[in-house]
Amino acid sequence: MSSVLTDIIIDKIRKEGPISFRDFMEMSLYYPELGYYMSPQNKIGKDGDYYTSPYLSHLFGELLGRQLEEMWSLLGKNEFTIVEFGAGTGLLSHDILSYIKNNKIFYDHLNYYIIEKSPVMRELEKKNIA
Repeated sequence: MSSVLTDIIIDKIRKEGPISFRDFMEMSLYYPELGYYMSPQNKIGKDGDYYTSPYLSHLFGELLGRQLEEMWSLLGKNEFTIVEFGAGTGLLSHDILSYIKNNKIFYDHLNYYIIEKSPVMRELEKKNIA
């Protein structure tokens, strides 16, 4: 966390009193231009701070796609909606959708929504998901 953001958080606490852990994390991660996910530097993968499963292999996304396909089938093969919160760079979405595309009927019944607060991550998602 930048010293500028640290000062902003400290100032907020001094003015308003204690803040919840939720509010602290919200500011730390999503404060405009200063929060961890709001800055342009790479966060995930080889050049980032940490890895997630989709950076190691496409298999995790494919297995989730297979499980989702089974759920869709058990629920009667109707319209199916997936909502992914915090999709980051979109690699997991890409891998799930790559698997599901092999089943045209399921793919045609699918609505896939991503909820992502970070404009930086949304731009990366656009590059990784056609």
